Amino acid sequence: MSPALAGAFVGLAFAAVEYVMFGVLIARARERGEEGRGPRMLDLVRKVQLVLFPLIGFFAGPYVAGSLGVS
Repeated sequence: MSPALAGAFVGLAFAAVEYVMFGVLIARARERGEEGRGPRMLDLVRKVQLVLFPLIGFFAGPYVAGSLGVS
């Protein structure tokens, strides 16, 4: 597996964990009856992270692997 692909998978794993965590926070906010920008922004951020983290990992993976001496 290439370092770029490994980095993308690590980024996706982090994004998936944060997606679930932000979902729990949004659910708690709905239970308390909170509305407005807060829950909507958290929902937007968690969706953007599903795309952004794997992209960052794709480019950071080869850099980290190269600095560790992995080819």
